[in-house]
Amino acid sequence: LAAAMPPRNVAGNVARAGAMEDYDTQQVLQLSRRQMLRRDADLEMKNTKYNMSKLQESWLKIMRSAKTKTLKKQVEIISQNHERDVDRRDAILQMLDRDLDEAEEQHQVAVRSHLLNVDRLLEIQQSRLLALEDDFNKDVQTLQKEFELERAQIQEKHALEKRELTLIIEQVDRDEKNREQADSTDYLSQLEMIRNRNIEEDHQMKSGLEQKIEDTRTKCKEKLQHYQNTTESSTADYKEDLQRDALLSKQVERKLRQVTRMHDQIQHWKLKISQNKSDCEERNAQLRTEKDHIAKHFQELKAKMNHFRSEEKKRLLADLTQNARNCIKSLKDQLSLAEKILKTSQLCRKFETEREKVLPYYLSRDLLAEFEEGQMDFGDDEEDIKKELTDVGIDEWTYLDNFFKRYNKVKLDHLAIEQEGKRLHKENLQLRSILKQFLDGVSVNEDVLSQPNPLLVINGKVNLNHVPHKRIGEKKVYVEAAHHMANMATTREAAVGATVWLSHATSWKPWSGS
Repeated sequence: LAAAMPPRNVAGNVARAGAMEDYDTQQVLQLSRRQMLRRDADLEMKNTKYNMSKLQESWLKIMRSAKTKTLKKQVEIISQNHERDVDRRDAILQMLDRDLDEAEEQHQVAVRSHLLNVDRLLEIQQSRLLALEDDFNKDVQTLQKEFELERAQIQEKHALEKRELTLIIEQVDRDEKNREQADSTDYLSQLEMIRNRNIEEDHQMKSGLEQKIEDTRTKCKEKLQHYQNTTESSTADYKEDLQRDALLSKQVERKLRQVTRMHDQIQHWKLKISQNKSDCEERNAQLRTEKDHIAKHFQELKAKMNHFRSEEKKRLLADLTQNARNCIKSLKDQLSLAEKILKTSQLCRKFETEREKVLPYYLSRDLLAEFEEGQMDFGDDEEDIKKELTDVGIDEWTYLDNFFKRYNKVKLDHLAIEQEGKRLHKENLQLRSILKQFLDGVSVNEDVLSQPNPLLVINGKVNLNHVPHKRIGEKKVYVEAAHHMANMATTREAAVGATVWLSHATSWKPWSGS
């Protein structure tokens, strides 16, 4: 092995090792230089940090002294403002404390009602879930019974088909054994016949060949003597050829026997193959037909089973998925509606007054108590109205009472504002007419002189066309929403101030009631 290996390049390896050592030394030098530079940089950073800390410390002293002076001045101002804010906020806190007590009571009431509603909803949901679970268990039991029945039927059919197949296989095995025995007897009889025929032919051939050999031998002796007489020089060659001819004749005989034997075997096996081919084709045709019939029957059973499974699966999944999808869709719609209602309530919350925030739902008038006390008289319909008032109704009808309370309150506020706007608009029109008459009375032109002077006083009467406005607030009104307009007095005072201002104004800008 050592001799078979090629020689190595020793000089190249030595040069490569020297280059690697130079590269290693350069790498070591570079690492040492890098570490030295890193130490210098760390030292420089440490010095800069130390110097910066000194500078910052000196600047901090200067800035602290200046900052203390400014802070002292600001503290004096802030302390004065703080005292004023504390006094104002104490008053606000007292007011908010009262509001919080009222809001806490309202919150407790709302929480109790909410908990009652939640308990009721939980009971309804639990009953619905129990009903759904019972239906599901019933469906499962029916499906199990159907499955067991179909399984028993399929098993019975399978056992019958299996028994039939076993009988067919046993019959085929018996037929094959009988056919094999018949073939073996035919084979032995034909083998004996062929062997006897071969023996007879061999004897005939031997006798014919021996006679021919004797004839040829005599001829050869004659020719030999003639030849010996004629030519003695080629006797040695002749002997050698004679020996070779004997060997070749033996080989030819051997080959001829082999050829005849092979020819007989080929004929025998061709006959055997043709017989086996016809038998196997018939048997294969029968087995193929049986196989096709069994496969067709299997496919039909499989198709029936798959169709039944698909129908059951569709029936289960379609109903379940449809119900689940409808339930999810309805829940999403309800959720979106609830979110929309909550957003709207949050937006409406911004426009509520302090009283509405504390008392969101008013207390309805007790009409039945007023009716029994005799404060309300309905005449002939007294019995029917009393019956309607005593009829409490179903709880489901009272679910939207709070909503209708808020809606009635807003609707009544809107109507009250519209009526007040109409009244103010009418009053403004009257004041504008009075102001026009007053300006016409103090001015001098042809149009004014052609008309009667409104400022002319005759027997203590003035020609100003003024009709005193009737106040709507003077009449007692029963409001179902129990929303007392506390700001009505301030609105009236503003209207009176507007009339005083109009009497001294020289121009008029109409007020928008909306």
